Amino acid sequence: MALAAMSATRRAPAPAVVARRVTTPRATRAAAVPPARVRCVRTSAAASAAKPKGARAKRFRDGRPRPARSSSSETSSSTVAVDDAAAATKPKTAAATHVCEECGYIYALETPFDALGADFECPQCRAPKDRFSEYVPPKPDAAAAAAKAKTNASDGMSAREIGTVTAFVALLGAAVASAGGPAGAAREVARAGELLVANHLPGVGGVVEDSFLGLLAACTVYSLWRSSLIPAPVGNPIARKSRTRASWLHVVSGGGALVTGLYGVALERVYRESPGWTWMWVSSALFLTNALTYSPLMQIFKASKEGKYAMKLGYSFVASFQGVVFIAWSAQPDAPAWMYWSVMPFWYFSIAKLWESTEFVLALTPESASGDSFQDMISAGSKRRLGKMTPDAATLTYVSLNAFAAIFDNCYMALYTALGPEAFWHTSRVFNDSDFHLRLVKGTTGSLTVALLIFISTLGWRKQMSMDLAIWLNVILGSVGPWIVLFWHKLEDPTEDWFPQFVFDPGYDYHPLWQTASAVGDSVSGLIGS
Repeated sequence: MALAAMSATRRAPAPAVVARRVTTPRATRAAAVPPARVRCVRTSAAASAAKPKGARAKRFRDGRPRPARSSSSETSSSTVAVDDAAAATKPKTAAATHVCEECGYIYALETPFDALGADFECPQCRAPKDRFSEYVPPKPDAAAAAAKAKTNASDGMSAREIGTVTAFVALLGAAVASAGGPAGAAREVARAGELLVANHLPGVGGVVEDSFLGLLAACTVYSLWRSSLIPAPVGNPIARKSRTRASWLHVVSGGGALVTGLYGVALERVYRESPGWTWMWVSSALFLTNALTYSPLMQIFKASKEGKYAMKLGYSFVASFQGVVFIAWSAQPDAPAWMYWSVMPFWYFSIAKLWESTEFVLALTPESASGDSFQDMISAGSKRRLGKMTPDAATLTYVSLNAFAAIFDNCYMALYTALGPEAFWHTSRVFNDSDFHLRLVKGTTGSLTVALLIFISTLGWRKQMSMDLAIWLNVILGSVGPWIVLFWHKLEDPTEDWFPQFVFDPGYDYHPLWQTASAVGDSVSGLIGS
């Protein structure tokens, strides 16, 4: 609308008079109108011709008084007329009400936003009207706090920064002491380096494993460095827009999940060992807490409909992966009998991610020629919820691989529900050693992968990282990454089955669903009775 008003002003016919700056005697100019208020006004051609030239102009420059060409009242009225005319041509502004989710343009014109037509576009980036959301102005105290923080930074390290450095030095000292002092820590570091080289997988499998896990470790360290869990000057945290208890719980659980997930990956890659039960319970609780506490932050998260829905899908994957973790650990010899039933609540998240992945597919469905076909009817709601999506290479890769992953995970859950822990893991335990060993870290590694892409996407939307880089990391970590984790055992041993859980042993007696439930129920009853 502002651009339309400007275009209309430029198309107006030019007046048949000369426009120039009014010059008045010094005393009149000082008393009547401030110089900053003097604008271009209309004057007659005779007045224009009366402008001194040549020698007369030189006398005026030497300091001699200039002849008055207009009275103070004429000058004042001309200036007022010019100001009124300029005000009439400028678009009338009001309080800011909406903001463009694509480029950050703030709508603050007099016409109510809801009264604008459906064909309204952002004057800055041409985004459609449905890309605007309600504008929430920043709180004054936040700006004051930021200014105070800058002042403190320029004056030197604050007390909080000194405390942060002290805490990390203390943690480093405790780690060195637990290793037996500096000499013991040096020996452990050297041993880890030797094992890192010695445990490198041969062939293409080793290249793929180290490339992916190296990217995963680098992104984890970078995300921790940018998270609010590590304050400056050790970290470089992004500014937090919410300081509620729920947001703090989200930040702490997210940082803890990244640390525990990275520990499990490093333990497997360097030492080829699996972590224990304590690690499993702690890491799974952190990932699940982080996935369940994101919803209040979505109200202040500035992204497109597609971006917000993608974040919702990502957290559904993280939550459902904890069910995969429980499935894996339920096959441990010392696993409690009730772990089979503890997997069942995760069906909610598994079905949720299946539906959300389907929504992305429907939103990309092209409209039919008639516009009222069955395909258009079933995809209309998804297109409305996700907005306009561009079917580029990154989007198509992201949507298709996520949809296949959601379908596979639901089949995985269904088969486990039908067979139970023992029958479900029989083929892996007997015929696929690498898969049976890696099952203990696969679910957590998948959770770490998706959690990283969510945080990286947040950095992209908040302009803390190139959006192009964030998109391709999203594709690699969020879409390709879980499949690499799923087939991790094939990288270690290419002779193993692609999907061991879906390969059935003819010599094994598989129990149907009701027998599995009955057997597990009897085990739980016996455990409670004892």
